[in-house]
Amino acid sequence: MTIIEKPMDIERPNIFLYLNYREFIKDFCRHQKSLSRSFSLRVFSGKISPTLFTSGLLYAILKGKRNMSSALRPKFVRAMQLKPRENQYFDFLVQFNQAKDMEGKNHYFLQLSQFRGSRAKILSESQYKFFANWYYPVIWNYFELNQTESNPCEIAKFIQPSCTIAQVEEAIQLLLNLKLIKKMANGYAVTDKHIATEPEFRGFAAKHYNLQFIQMAGTMLDTVPPAFRQYNTLVFSTSKKGFEAMKDRIVSFQEELKEIIDQDRETDRIYTLSMQLYPNTKVE
Repeated sequence: MTIIEKPMDIERPNIFLYLNYREFIKDFCRHQKSLSRSFSLRVFSGKISPTLFTSGLLYAILKGKRNMSSALRPKFVRAMQLKPRENQYFDFLVQFNQAKDMEGKNHYFLQLSQFRGSRAKILSESQYKFFANWYYPVIWNYFELNQTESNPCEIAKFIQPSCTIAQVEEAIQLLLNLKLIKKMANGYAVTDKHIATEPEFRGFAAKHYNLQFIQMAGTMLDTVPPAFRQYNTLVFSTSKKGFEAMKDRIVSFQEELKEIIDQDRETDRIYTLSMQLYPNTKVE
């Protein structure tokens, strides 16, 4: 007797849980492979276009080396047998991933967030709101220092640059809604010391968030005495390899700072560290 082992079933991927169309296509292919051993990228590409596999375009798209054209989108939709609503989401998802500027990403992200149960909707209602205003993370950190103060008027007096009582009240309500703080007997306490952002979301949210703190850094030069601040500017020439090495070192440095922050048991102030690394010559 010959026993044929049945491939293990993998749950069909839900496109509304994706913010990267390439990852969705990869998971779709894994799912199809679990249903049929005869399935392959060659078979899949043949359903999309007879020349897609031989040209290597499918591999290039999945690896992020090439973008998916508007003409190819409906062919992928037919090959994956997406329903009309899934088709709409997929179309917006491709355009969101391939948008060249932040305005474009903003537009398509908002389109994605309109779909009920989508991952974009979850992010837009939580992380996007948290990073919308500079005083949200500042007041969130305030409750790491002081868990016995709940009066917005007193909290506002402590914050620099100044913010209004209404802004403090707004921040507290948002932080409670996002479950980033919890009510204590006399004040509030943070529920988690670090916030991690989704990789697909970081660049999208970062522009407005970083801009607020960069602009703030300029005003602090005139309002904060030198003994309480540290500003350094270094202009240099480097190679692409050196640039990538510096980016890695900055990430490592941030992780080291997190360890210092976590081990510090005598906190009595809130600080912001902004690091900018950008080219002063045109690069391809």
